[in-house]
Amino acid sequence: MTDVERRQASGSPGLSERRTRALPLVGVAGTRGKSTTVWLLDAMLTAAGRSTGLWSSTGVYVRGVRQPGELGPWSRVLAAVGSGELDVALQELETPLVTSVGLPEGIYPLAGITTLCGNNEDCLLSPEFSSGALAQAIVARAVRPDGLLVLNADDLAVLEAANQTNATTVLFALHPDNPALRRHLDQGGCGVWVADGTVVVGDALDQRAVVRVEEARFTLDGALIFQVQNLLCSVALAVALDVPDAAIREAVRAFSPDPARLPGSCNIFYKRGATIVLDTSRQVWTLKSLIRGIRHQPHRRTIIVAGFFSHLPEEQIVEAGRLLGRLGGVVILHEETERPIVELLKNGIALNEIPPLVLAMPTEQQAFAHAFRMLSEGDLCLLITDDVQNAVDAVTSLDK
Repeated sequence: MTDVERRQASGSPGLSERRTRALPLVGVAGTRGKSTTVWLLDAMLTAAGRSTGLWSSTGVYVRGVRQPGELGPWSRVLAAVGSGELDVALQELETPLVTSVGLPEGIYPLAGITTLCGNNEDCLLSPEFSSGALAQAIVARAVRPDGLLVLNADDLAVLEAANQTNATTVLFALHPDNPALRRHLDQGGCGVWVADGTVVVGDALDQRAVVRVEEARFTLDGALIFQVQNLLCSVALAVALDVPDAAIREAVRAFSPDPARLPGSCNIFYKRGATIVLDTSRQVWTLKSLIRGIRHQPHRRTIIVAGFFSHLPEEQIVEAGRLLGRLGGVVILHEETERPIVELLKNGIALNEIPPLVLAMPTEQQAFAHAFRMLSEGDLCLLITDDVQNAVDAVTSLDK
């Protein structure tokens, strides 16, 4: 029996074999990674010559051009997709909107769920997880029975969405030995995973290599695991939309999180032979995944600018400091942050066996300037801020 016959017998068609007859509408949900995923998918579709309408956290875009307003332009996008004027509509499904307004059941032919908590215990006990899990269930039920739901097999909470849908599920995982993925493939399902540094698409009998992870510069050569997961989710959605592998590779090689469209979503700049990473990590578990990736990225020295964790409980502020201190190098805090928070961060930084050098500047802008004066070739500079535009302006000034 061929792989196609096997899937037909099991009722589980391959990703590229299922062509939805419904409105070409794609939804992407999750607490982290959905913005990057939806924009990377947009880049893949564009590279394939498809025209798109997209509703993300930064607004509604038609063929990459921002539209004034949101609800009106989105209605026009859906009408244009229905008439064939646009090929695909992409929608980032924000948790507050999904939980407060809901979604009609059985409307999306294709959807993906990126990450809820990444199995982090603190996150699983948080209100963010509760609202994210509720939104996930709503999204799962909103997928058509003849549609596809792409799920993160490395996040056990995301896998729960499979119990909320009658759609065919497609799993993605960082490793081919992920137990949920293996079980899924053994049962005739399809998936996307990483093997020997290559993104692979297929089932238990038939696989093909699509793109090397190292070609995705926004993953820092695969060190940023959460970005690799976003890549896998985007590839799964693109293959389901019949995007050619060549177009996927073209988009992946060129993609970089644009701070105008993806503000603070691990924006990466290359200046003076150094790498500058800009992020708005607001929770300890997201900061932990960012720090882990940076530690595994080869670089000469780390320079960090941080200090806006006032929304966290005291013990988590201390933990944020400990995580920052794990990178060694230099940590620059700024005194615009309330004094007690600065002290808590310092206490956390000091918990490391070999603490980094800690400096304090009067303002965040001065902290940025001081960090850039220290920057040398081969360094990695991490800017953690909630004022993305201020940070982008500071980075841009390095060219002047």
